[in-house]
Amino acid sequence: MRKRLLSIVLMLVMSLALFAQGASEKATVVLPKGPAFDSEVLAPSDEGIVKPVKNTSGKEYKIAIIGLENNPFWVDVKKGAMDAIKELAAVGVKAEWLLPPGDSHNSNVFGSAIESCIIQEYDAIATIAGDSGVVPFINKAVEAGIPVATFNSETSTANKRLFFVGADLYQQGVSAAKYMNQELNGKGKVCIITGFFSVEAHELRRKGFLDEIAKIAPGISVLDQVENTDKADIAYSQTNDFMSAHPDLNAVLVCAGGAFGAGKAIEDANKTGIIKLINYDFVSETMSQITKGVCSGTIGQNPYAQGHDPAIRLYNYLEAGVIPEAGRLLTRSDYVTKANMADFGY
Repeated sequence: MRKRLLSIVLMLVMSLALFAQGASEKATVVLPKGPAFDSEVLAPSDEGIVKPVKNTSGKEYKIAIIGLENNPFWVDVKKGAMDAIKELAAVGVKAEWLLPPGDSHNSNVFGSAIESCIIQEYDAIATIAGDSGVVPFINKAVEAGIPVATFNSETSTANKRLFFVGADLYQQGVSAAKYMNQELNGKGKVCIITGFFSVEAHELRRKGFLDEIAKIAPGISVLDQVENTDKADIAYSQTNDFMSAHPDLNAVLVCAGGAFGAGKAIEDANKTGIIKLINYDFVSETMSQITKGVCSGTIGQNPYAQGHDPAIRLYNYLEAGVIPEAGRLLTRSDYVTKANMADFGY
């Protein structure tokens, strides 16, 4: 009886030792070092067209692309992601477009989604990182041996993500100020609609605009600033409110989604060309408003590349150790107006 008990104890000790060894090995996964967090390159030569390397290892990688679909901007992001999914499937890799519950960029939504991907043992994660609250989740994934890329929106708080694909959002705000100054000839009154005050990406644009407009155009004053949660119908109501409260309003800047709602309000009020509108992205509704002169211009950010490139670059990193050329892979930010829209295929 004593020998049998001793044998059981020894088996338990050995099992615990093996478990501890496995846990230790998993906890000490070290990924190849990536580029410096703040290093950047504008419009990489393979932006939107990067291809997966050959899968010589034969490993069946699983990659998560955690996205959002709360306004028409995301249509092209998703298209890019779906094309990447097909390209990766051709080399035996399973990538998935995942939609967490909720319609905001914040860490309450995306932190939980990253946590879920860690539990489900994805090999890599591409995610939106709208505020600093997502940083612990990104770091946890990387420390578990899961490389993370961010796209579209990312926090300025340093973290262990491998790279970011998206626009230089503060500079986009600076650019909007310069275009607004040109439209108003250095004098006028502007109201601002942002998506979410809590989303760092939207705040970077808003603050970039405010900083630059104060510097270059002291004759332009900013009146009301509101958030529309990326919704066009809310932007429509807010713009009507602006026009009622400020009969001498000269322009509206929309920093995020739903900008065409502001345009519709201007058009319905017969203020086309009188109240200027500058916004972001090449969604079909906005391009139509540019054609009609309702929208003065819009600043792009290559949403297709934002959806397409992260998963493929993550796979190339895992399979072949391909290190992105910079920590911030900044997408093009072309300014499209009625005068040049044909050059962009519109």
